[in-house]
Amino acid sequence: MSIAFVKGIYQIGQGNTLEWTRVRNPSPRGLIFLPPLIGGNLSQQIGMFRWLTRNRYDLISFNYSGHGNSSGKFSLRATLRDTLLMLQYAYSLSKKEQLPLFGIASCYSAIPLLYAASRLKEPLGGVVLINAVLKLSPGAVLRSFGAHYRKIIPARIGGIKKTLMAIAHYADFLFPGIKKGKECFGLLERKRVRLFNTLADFFTLDPLKKVCLQNTPALCLYASQDRILDIYDGGVRTNYKNNVRRICPLSRFSPLDGNHFLSRQATRDRATKYIDSFLNETFA
Repeated sequence: MSIAFVKGIYQIGQGNTLEWTRVRNPSPRGLIFLPPLIGGNLSQQIGMFRWLTRNRYDLISFNYSGHGNSSGKFSLRATLRDTLLMLQYAYSLSKKEQLPLFGIASCYSAIPLLYAASRLKEPLGGVVLINAVLKLSPGAVLRSFGAHYRKIIPARIGGIKKTLMAIAHYADFLFPGIKKGKECFGLLERKRVRLFNTLADFFTLDPLKKVCLQNTPALCLYASQDRILDIYDGGVRTNYKNNVRRICPLSRFSPLDGNHFLSRQATRDRATKYIDSFLNETFA
């Protein structure tokens, strides 16, 4: 019996649904929950961590509301709800099949994963955080944008044109290689976003403010040249580690050379070794 790909639709009330997929082994040793990235899709995370299937782990991921074949519209608050419901579903599968359940999250997806794990009373046997953003922190983002604005945009350009140029350049600076424009961010179409709600969420939500996963081991991988993490800790990784430990006291840390997207193959290979070792130790 070979590895199988299973797709399904999860009902979330009021006629809305979430699209999910699972990669299944003939005899799995564990189930790994992979929340998606904003503007990405379930295939992206499955593809990134498909190497884990060789170690006999099943993978499960989904699309946020507004993405792919999931219904409804996107907002930051919706990502919290969607991840909570899908983690609850993954946990029910792991209990039914008597499989240990782990989570792996990158960038923003760490926020909904840790939030959901707290709401469900720590169902994960371990969690891997990769360049995890732990707070929306609009003040830090605005300060970072202001510094970038003054540095990059010529003084002779003014008004709305200057601001729009700065926003576009800043987005490319933080998220190089990702399709961006008036109509989309990555695979997320503008028409499928609750824009006002998303902006309001950005300025008001702090989902991890009271979260502390006392009993969940965590591996935190962080890049040494990460422009996004630099926004939140001022480039001081000691501050970053302290923020992670507040939420995940049982954390271990492994620094990686490179940027937020782990663009170098050597960096990705090292991350793979760290993750494999952590899962093996936690599973044992």
